[in-house]
Amino acid sequence: MIASHALILFASYALFFMAVLTGLAFLVQEAWLKRKDPRVLRRRAVPLEVLDRVNLYAVVAGFALFSFGMAQGHLLARSEWGAYFSADPKELSSLLTWAAYAAVLVLRLRVGLRGRRVVLLSVMSFAFVLFTFAGVNYWIGSRHVFF
Repeated sequence: MIASHALILFASYALFFMAVLTGLAFLVQEAWLKRKDPRVLRRRAVPLEVLDRVNLYAVVAGFALFSFGMAQGHLLARSEWGAYFSADPKELSSLLTWAAYAAVLVLRLRVGLRGRRVVLLSVMSFAFVLFTFAGVNYWIGSRHVFF
């Protein structure tokens, strides 16, 4: 069960990374379009709406997997450590990551934001993923002996 917990979270990280890549492509291409940069005219560019939509799908799928992986982790924690939540630094940073992507989804799906601002927020949220994945173990330490 621990292996599936880790695999599910790695898959969610991969989807969040896909959101970063599409988000960066969106931001770069949008900047080129605003400056009327000839690079956009010389090659076939993916429409901004498509990049925005792929970013949304990657965040939705990543968030769903991340939520499931966290729930699975809490069940594992109960059986391994005797409590569903122990305020371990990895658990706390996972909650921050979850909250950051939840905010992205609320802004997209409830408020109706699209485009630059919400894509930029999804790109910036990836900093929480990096910190949760590697930063906690490197700088703080955790009960989680794996990444």
